[in-house]
Amino acid sequence: MKILLTSLNTKYIHSNIAIRYLKDTVYPKYKCDTIDFTINQNSDEIIFQIIRGKYDIVGFSTYIWNVEMTLEICEKLKLINPNLIIFMGGPEVSFNSKEIIKEHPYVDYIMSGEGEESFLKLLDYVHGERNDLPAGVVTMLDEEVVGNDIYQVVDLQNSEIEYTLDYIKDKKIVYYETSRGCPYNCEFCLSSSTGRVRFYPLERCLKDIKLFLDENVPLVKFIDRTFNFNKERSLTILKYIIDNDNNFTTFHLEIHPQLIDEDYLKLFKNARKDLFQFEVGVQSTNEETCKAIKRVGDFETIKNVCKEIMSFQNIHLHLDLIAGLPYEDLKSLRKSFNDILSIGPDKLQLGFLKVLKGSPIFNKAEQYEIVYDKKSPFEVISTKWISYMELQEVKKIEQMLDKYYNEGYFKNTINYLFENYYSDYYEFFIEIGNYWEENGYLFVNQSRDSLYKILKDFLIEKKFEEIDLLNEILTHDYILTNGKVPWFLNPKKIESGREHDLLRDEVVLEKISEHDVPAKKLIKNYIFIKYDYQIISDFKKEDLVLIYRIKDRKHYDITESWR
Repeated sequence: MKILLTSLNTKYIHSNIAIRYLKDTVYPKYKCDTIDFTINQNSDEIIFQIIRGKYDIVGFSTYIWNVEMTLEICEKLKLINPNLIIFMGGPEVSFNSKEIIKEHPYVDYIMSGEGEESFLKLLDYVHGERNDLPAGVVTMLDEEVVGNDIYQVVDLQNSEIEYTLDYIKDKKIVYYETSRGCPYNCEFCLSSSTGRVRFYPLERCLKDIKLFLDENVPLVKFIDRTFNFNKERSLTILKYIIDNDNNFTTFHLEIHPQLIDEDYLKLFKNARKDLFQFEVGVQSTNEETCKAIKRVGDFETIKNVCKEIMSFQNIHLHLDLIAGLPYEDLKSLRKSFNDILSIGPDKLQLGFLKVLKGSPIFNKAEQYEIVYDKKSPFEVISTKWISYMELQEVKKIEQMLDKYYNEGYFKNTINYLFENYYSDYYEFFIEIGNYWEENGYLFVNQSRDSLYKILKDFLIEKKFEEIDLLNEILTHDYILTNGKVPWFLNPKKIESGREHDLLRDEVVLEKISEHDVPAKKLIKNYIFIKYDYQIISDFKKEDLVLIYRIKDRKHYDITESWR
């Protein structure tokens, strides 16, 4: 049998670990090919590659973002080759497998839950080596659904799976897990349905991490639902990463701040900058909402821990907020938004409730009067507490948040606006969102330069008294982000002759750590800008001259030498 395991990932830089787990599980008895497609590829291109491979069996790893496209591909594959055996697995088919296989007869088998054990048995069944379907597998027989849809859970301690170069080759992001399951029971999440937390052998995890470090993987994204659930184990892994740091790889971890104590903080404080990224799912600061969804955590404690981590200035902090949860109306959501943003995270991901089959909230949708899209991604449309039009306002906020906060292009400008004009952060994003809508920008792709131009026009329309200062801060942000001069913001460059003189000045050369390099060579690597305000300190109206090194966006105050 020639077998293909595949999935439609969100981006080409991602890789699917599930199909590689299955491949390793059945080897050497069965040899499988793996292909990572993406949802951005043309479906006919994907179908052509599969048909060209002359496979007997094709298995799809299925998720909320790819289920619709996967089913369309499966249907066409079956039309082209009726003898092709197609099976599906993954979270998006694990909780309603009987329903899916009945409605989509071109799918031959569906596996529920973790497939490392059932997949081998399924291949034996297809190959005629066993007479009964394995647990967790359903199929159609004489127009009836047979088999069972019991969610399968495997013992990770006995797993022999180890990462190889094949897992990480040519991938900018490697998804990795040291555990499965979650100790909490958040009602919107499928992890609450998969039982207790189980761990892979620690030795295996350390060996895998060493491979990632040795191979200079850019980003390792742990998919453990709560990485720091087991303190001794997580501290061992964190310390191993720090001790073996290659000064390149970044590790992304989902953590629960309530479990962070002084032992963790000591480690975090001394970690290399950008070695870690932390994601914290706050979701809401409404106590009634958190109680309803069984979200564990006191916001003040979460806030204090997150602020402590932020104070180290070496760890990227990513916080999550979900719109459309029970008991959260627009007023409450606005407060949650402001509460979370007050922490000052590097990124605030504002998402919308997905009513997932298998999650407890799916069974309470009628009780909460949750109206949601019946097709993937099953996103909330309205609830008892928040209307469709109110959620559309929140979607506008989401767009502006991503453009003007999360990307980090406007960090200094936004911080100044927040500190001096907008104590209600939500108010800023709704105002600029309305400005976008009124001027026809909202549904049109905008270049990065356009984002700066639009923000400047917005500030002018708002008639801020400090428009000249704000324009200079915006100029500073642009150069730090783009490494070039934003002429459309009308910056003040100093005379070219003065630039050469300054690059011969010993004080300037000492500041920029450049010696024994002729000024005519250095000039290509630096930008000189004169400001009328002290934009990097107290914002007073006073001359300031900055020199920017283009390659690393570092800047230096050379005002005294300029004078």
